[in-house]
Amino acid sequence: MAQTICHLFEAPGNRPVVAGWIYEAFWFGQDGYTPEFFETRLTESRDPNNIPLSLLALDEGEPAGIVNLIVNDDPERPHLTPWLAALYVDPPFRGRGHAVNLSRRLLQEAARLDCPAVYLGTHIPDFYKRFGATVHEDVADDFWILRIATDGIE
Repeated sequence: MAQTICHLFEAPGNRPVVAGWIYEAFWFGQDGYTPEFFETRLTESRDPNNIPLSLLALDEGEPAGIVNLIVNDDPERPHLTPWLAALYVDPPFRGRGHAVNLSRRLLQEAARLDCPAVYLGTHIPDFYKRFGATVHEDVADDFWILRIATDGIE
């Protein structure tokens, strides 16, 4: 099984499918957001040396998952930057390691860009502990802001 990760701008034909994933998984039904909105936002990820970055997992050439490195994912916390955002693996491709591989690659890219840490909001903090994630803030009973240091990420 051939799995690869590339920058989304290297496979722009997958942008509509990825935008649909992000909309359906994270923003469905919220006013002002459409798949087209996210497709436009994803076009901003066009330079591997600047944030935002969008990384696409491919499985046998088929789009399998996405993760993004963005400046900020929480307007109430503008001092926290950058953020891991919209980690998603399409259901037929789950259980194959794509989420781990996408997360690791994103952290490597953040380190390459001299980001000492990455932040994210999640309902599943245990997944990110394998990367050294620590709780930065308890937001609710089932939601946390995590911080992952990028030094030592392999």
